[in-house]
Amino acid sequence: MKIRDILRIVKGLPLNLEDADINVEKFVIDSRKSQEGSFFVPLKGSKADGHDFIEDALKKGASGYFSSIKVSYKNGILVDDPLEALTEVGRFKRSFLDKAIGITGTSGKTTTKEILKFLLSDTFKVYATEGNYNNEIGLPLTLSNIPEGTQIGVFELGASKRGDISKLVDISKPEVRVLTSVGHGHIEGFGSFEGVVQGKGEIFDGGEVSVLPEDLKIYYMDRLKKYVTFGISDYADIKISDIDINPEGTAGTVSYRNDKIRITVPAYSRALFNNIAAALSVLYVLDINPVRSAEKLRDFSLPEGRGKVLRKGSITVIDDSYNANPLSVKNAIETLSGIPSFRVLILGDMLELGNLSEQMHIKVGKEILGSDIDLVLLYGRETYHTYNVIKDKKDSYHFDDKEKLYRKLMDSIKDKECVLLVKGSRGMRMEDIIEKVLQS
Repeated sequence: MKIRDILRIVKGLPLNLEDADINVEKFVIDSRKSQEGSFFVPLKGSKADGHDFIEDALKKGASGYFSSIKVSYKNGILVDDPLEALTEVGRFKRSFLDKAIGITGTSGKTTTKEILKFLLSDTFKVYATEGNYNNEIGLPLTLSNIPEGTQIGVFELGASKRGDISKLVDISKPEVRVLTSVGHGHIEGFGSFEGVVQGKGEIFDGGEVSVLPEDLKIYYMDRLKKYVTFGISDYADIKISDIDINPEGTAGTVSYRNDKIRITVPAYSRALFNNIAAALSVLYVLDINPVRSAEKLRDFSLPEGRGKVLRKGSITVIDDSYNANPLSVKNAIETLSGIPSFRVLILGDMLELGNLSEQMHIKVGKEILGSDIDLVLLYGRETYHTYNVIKDKKDSYHFDDKEKLYRKLMDSIKDKECVLLVKGSRGMRMEDIIEKVLQS
């Protein structure tokens, strides 16, 4: 793509345009990531205005930039709104895909996306959301950076309130719409669990085929036309069963019509097969045999922070530190409880739960009481509610300092073969503890 192409797509005005034939290989919103061939998009944030960093981006090699104000730097494009201009570029690039898949859900979006990318890449040229670029800024950036020749796009659609998914669907227009799960995540923005149900259901407004858990179908029958379901129910199109944790990873059986396969994936996560079933349902939609494809998952590995297994001597760490909500924490407790070892749960606060935060953290405490976890180390203000539930019945400790938590952990697991599962909301940065353990 050349600057002249961008100028035409966004219907902007040239600003000191010296060379309209310069190639643009990547769009960036952080001037520090600018390099030769990049195009800088200045956005206004709560603390800074990206327009103040246009010069810095150009010095680092950026080919050009958007701007909503007239500036004197070379190779600019004047637009009313840089984010809207980026979105228009994204819409243009997306139009060349053969098929787009949109994925939302309270938990499991990223893992389902990674599984789909892994499975589809054998047959197609696939491009997927990088990191957590799944909101009203991240999605246009993702779409704008679709490589030439891509056949299938797999995009995460994140939401923190009603209406978010509708906007992202309008931008990406996925033919296949996937809902992985519904829980109490971001309830502060959605207002209630019913608000989450309805907000996530916006994924089904339009598109060709919907994919969702069989047990959630009842909430969305008025929105569904053609659909495929997955889950443990006998009525699911893609059925999962007999899930268990073993030393090699997580094992489960996948069934499709009269065909079935049992596989072990080298990762510890009871929720993993729910994500596998969601991904295989998409393959079913694309006329690819889901059971034969499932065999390939024996070589699949989870991304950082999403349940990836790390080892240091006698210590096995399950890095589930990227985020946390009540549903994903429940899955984590069940996963850890099923591993035959000395089991340690290290849990930070679940954020964005609004006035349900205390109730949800108490519920986590009750779930821990029903588990086989041996030691619980809690960090943060909200997990104190969890601690109050379990302190007299489980070997447990609460901390407001990660260093103290780390010292207690190392004292407690000295000379033990153990498994640590580390989890917490993004803002708690629970990966700090993992780094210290691996560096010890």
